[in-house]
Amino acid sequence: MRIWLAGLAVYIMAVAARTSFGVASVDALSRFDISAAELSMFTVIQLAVYAGCQIPLGVLLDRFGSRPIIIGGALILTAGQLWLAFAGTYPTALAARVLIGLGDATAYTSVLRLIPQWFPPRRVPLFTQLTSFCGQFGQVISSLPFAMLLARFGWETAFVSLGIAGGIVGLIAAIFIREKEKFVPNTGKTSSGTLKHPGVWQGFWAHFTLGFPGNVFLLLWGVPFMRVNGIEQSVSAAVLIVFSVAGIFTGPLVARMVSRHPLRRGWPVVAIALLLALSWIYVLTRPRPVEVWEFAVLLVVMALGSSGSGIGFDYARTSVPIRSLGVANGLVNQGAFFAALVSSYIIGLVLDLRAPDGNYSVDDFRIALSTQLVFIAIGVAGFLLVGRKATKRFEQDKDITVPPARDAIERILREARADRITRAEDRRDRRNEGKSRWHFTLRGSHADQQGADSAQPESDPVYAAQETDPPGHAVSAGEVETGEYPSNDDVANDANVASEA
Repeated sequence: MRIWLAGLAVYIMAVAARTSFGVASVDALSRFDISAAELSMFTVIQLAVYAGCQIPLGVLLDRFGSRPIIIGGALILTAGQLWLAFAGTYPTALAARVLIGLGDATAYTSVLRLIPQWFPPRRVPLFTQLTSFCGQFGQVISSLPFAMLLARFGWETAFVSLGIAGGIVGLIAAIFIREKEKFVPNTGKTSSGTLKHPGVWQGFWAHFTLGFPGNVFLLLWGVPFMRVNGIEQSVSAAVLIVFSVAGIFTGPLVARMVSRHPLRRGWPVVAIALLLALSWIYVLTRPRPVEVWEFAVLLVVMALGSSGSGIGFDYARTSVPIRSLGVANGLVNQGAFFAALVSSYIIGLVLDLRAPDGNYSVDDFRIALSTQLVFIAIGVAGFLLVGRKATKRFEQDKDITVPPARDAIERILREARADRITRAEDRRDRRNEGKSRWHFTLRGSHADQQGADSAQPESDPVYAAQETDPPGHAVSAGEVETGEYPSNDDVANDANVASEA
């Protein structure tokens, strides 16, 4: 556990560094005297570096393991933050964001690379989601303490403080993180089969579709959009915390769905994508300024999307052996960030076309942000197109047959019914046990009422009628289908590994 926690701390600081510029975007406009398109280049360059480094970093992860990559990335991230703190011109600030993007790129996939080594396969989806939403605590850091430092002490103090904190966390990672003793690094050439595997690409499209709206909003355009809707800077930064808080609930929810129904991971991907599209349509079509509570609801939906994007890594994990998981995770992790960098730049271009003087209105932002719907549609189409081929490959590799959707729905309904019956029986047993204890007390304390007490029925017929199912609808325990969760070929389902971590 301490190994995962040390890696998680590095990822939290990486998220704080990534999202801090979204909080400081308005200050950057005046500090560097730039336009909206030029401002968007900060995010575009960082995300381009982040996305472009994923596959090369995956190769390095498979060859050398997570520890040196995490430590080196933390040092690069610290250097980038300190450089940005003292950057006085637009080009030097862009160069600093290149370093920040490179350092940020090393954190998440390195931590994901550790999870299958130290936890049994069935717990991997849970810890993947825990990594994702706990990492969003970095958003809290950039929204509260960083924003306060920025408002009170200015640009340099805020970014220097964030850089120093990242360096300290990197030192902690160097002390605690290690590879599993049985882990043998992949010293051979990376097989091109990993990058061609349809299951990995299905994970890419899942991450692409569900992850990019949150990145676009948090990294750059969220605070400016709220500002043009009449919400103050401090309130706008504070509202972003909703995303992190919501992840505490959406992460375990998605993890439960994936671990309980691993063969139906595509259903929540499509459902969440539709919910994201509908939420943005609602926000962008309001005939009045969007209120704070509406932004909060939108952030909850985007948090659900961010949690759902983690399903992409589960596709990668069950598609390739662990010795190739670094490359697979790298490809998947490119999805949301590639979509975010292109979408962020297009939004900036549309804003400049609509208002070349820089006086952007609410309508300008609505038209610019509506371009995200195109990317959601592209992502869903890609996910569905590659899905059939990925399912056939999965059946071949695992030597199983994925049942039709109708059979899966019937099984899910049986499980839900069995759970409801079990809970009803437990409640009835507790009720009867409580009444028995109550009768015993009455007999011991009021002997004169013993005859009256014994005349009372042992159970409440109304309660029994409410809790018992109609005849002919009983569900036996054997009817509930539970399958073993798909695991890596190279990882044994050893529960003792979790205690070592």
